[in-house]
Amino acid sequence: MIDRVRPGVVWALLLALSGFACASAPDGSQRVPLVAPSAASFTAVGTFLEHRCGTLDCHGQVGRNLRLYGYDGLRLAAADLPGGAPTTAEELAVDYQSVIGLEPEILAAVVEEGGTQPERLTLVRKGRGTEHHKGGALIMVGDAQDRCLTSWLAGAVDDTACADALTTP
Repeated sequence: MIDRVRPGVVWALLLALSGFACASAPDGSQRVPLVAPSAASFTAVGTFLEHRCGTLDCHGQVGRNLRLYGYDGLRLAAADLPGGAPTTAEELAVDYQSVIGLEPEILAAVVEEGGTQPERLTLVRKGRGTEHHKGGALIMVGDAQDRCLTSWLAGAVDDTACADALTTP
């Protein structure tokens, strides 16, 4: 066991770490833009996802990589209680960021290709039950929930499917 660390070693470590801390961020021209479905068109999709997946025992709890806020689960404002006030615009905005942040590169590919092969996304695979999901299969290929989500990925939200998805048991 070492009782003392040599001062030279400490300075060398500090110098090396300062190089990381002082590294400059790339300028805006080097950033890759995020390609994602429109945030403006997310409301119908987000409402369905929050209602179907955002309960307190599922994605409406802290600690989930896909965390959804809203009426049926976790609330963004401490004063809002589950089952109280309706889902807020701020909650839907945070839900949008949660969804698009899961697999941004894969999401970009799906969106750029007009929503083809949405099953590349874990969100779709788990929802459909083709990949292990604690909640089981919640979406069937072609049902209202599936059409709601995949139409958003394709850039043309099927509002009727999203409304129908809210009444799916």
